[in-house]
Amino acid sequence: MMKIFLILTFLLNFGYLSKTNCKVMQSKIIGVKIYSYNGNFKKLFNEWKRIDINTVFASVDLLSNNEFKKLAKLNNIKTFVILPIFYAPEELKKDSTLFAITKEGKKAKDEWVKFVCPSRNNFIENKIRFIENFVKENNPTGISLDFIRHFVFWEKVYPETDINQLPNTCFDDSCLTGFTKSLKISFPKNERTEMEKYKWIKKNYYSQWMGWKSDLITKVVKKIVKRVKKINPAIKVNLHAVPWRQKDFNGAIKKIVGQDFKELARYVDYISPMTYSHMVKRKPEWIHSVVEDIKKESGSKIIPSIQVDVAYLNDTLSVDEFEHCITESLKEPSSGVIFWNWKSLAADKNKLELLERIK
Repeated sequence: MMKIFLILTFLLNFGYLSKTNCKVMQSKIIGVKIYSYNGNFKKLFNEWKRIDINTVFASVDLLSNNEFKKLAKLNNIKTFVILPIFYAPEELKKDSTLFAITKEGKKAKDEWVKFVCPSRNNFIENKIRFIENFVKENNPTGISLDFIRHFVFWEKVYPETDINQLPNTCFDDSCLTGFTKSLKISFPKNERTEMEKYKWIKKNYYSQWMGWKSDLITKVVKKIVKRVKKINPAIKVNLHAVPWRQKDFNGAIKKIVGQDFKELARYVDYISPMTYSHMVKRKPEWIHSVVEDIKKESGSKIIPSIQVDVAYLNDTLSVDEFEHCITESLKEPSSGVIFWNWKSLAADKNKLELLERIK
């Protein structure tokens, strides 16, 4: 133990190790997202231990694998299962009537992003039963709720975007009926199309509509958490958040996305904004500002997720920029950092070496 301490002291004093990052990373959640893996699991966990990964956010398939679960336990690595909720391409392929509908009357899809209407009770019940069964059979440390929001392809929404350019959902019969019943109102007979109904709502009941949209999402989170806690009261809950601050895009985090962090924080242990700064054309400092904003709004523990490699842009994400992102993501009041994703990190020797230096 004394030998390790002396080595670390030498490295710190001679500038081979970032003193700030070293101390901070030892005290926080250091996670990685992984969706699939075909290699040797023992080698994988050895690599994670070398860079001090202490929490893994993994797919259903990986966390159903007995060897993977066993090695996670042996290496004292916490396991969160990633659970996509309203992003459900397979279900939509089987039943296209489940699609959320935009104010233009179109299906809620953009490239690979395809969303189910968030008021479909049968769909939600089936999803919860799946989660319950998974938790019973696999006993993860926690569940990580992904795509639990209204439709928007936020990954390609850049700083100059106007809120009116963003899609607005959901305007199918299920949601519109639920909304009007909640307020005991009805649409005028001449308001027939989705756009006409949207304009009427915006003119007369916009604040109520925004509240109803976000409440719809919060209720689903509450229901999932309540059911899972009955199985394991100690299970942890993480929520993937669209990385928009309260004032970004004129309040789109509630108006469009429907994620009310103040209310959601009542049911989750962590909120994890997907602060992929390079992807959305932001500076690394933006990561810290998002963490501060959501912390102030929610009071919850915030674990920003940061990207490892370039996505969607014809560009590069340098090692220096990656290190800057790590530094910004670990600043107080952050509770840690999650790397998106392992496949990209494993393929970049220089970024792996960086993590070994600053662990």
